[in-house]
Amino acid sequence: MVDIDELERLLIEAACARRTLAYSEVLSHFGKRVTPIRVYALCRDLGAVSERNRTRREPELAVLVVRKTDRLPGEGFFHDAWKDGSYEGPATGPEARAYIDGLTEIVFDHFGQRALEARR
Repeated sequence: MVDIDELERLLIEAACARRTLAYSEVLSHFGKRVTPIRVYALCRDLGAVSERNRTRREPELAVLVVRKTDRLPGEGFFHDAWKDGSYEGPATGPEARAYIDGLTEIVFDHFGQRALEARR
């Protein structure tokens, strides 16, 4: 639905700025309004970015795309963690918040460091 290279660039910029993006912000960046079908398609595209990250042994940028209401990724984000056993808790609440905050800091640190090295 969106250009995967541009989506990845947007997420790297967000990581370097140490900020998350709501699904609506990401869709707006691409000139699209939020609908269930578009959010579903965006999640599929985030999966493509995550696959790139895994291939390059980087932390997954998809953790930065969150719901406006609780600033957590959607439940779909948690499926891989449940599947591989890296997280067994719920997709909402304090336990999910702690898990996501930890992953988010890893992403911020990794891509922030990469940006610093590129400036040298």
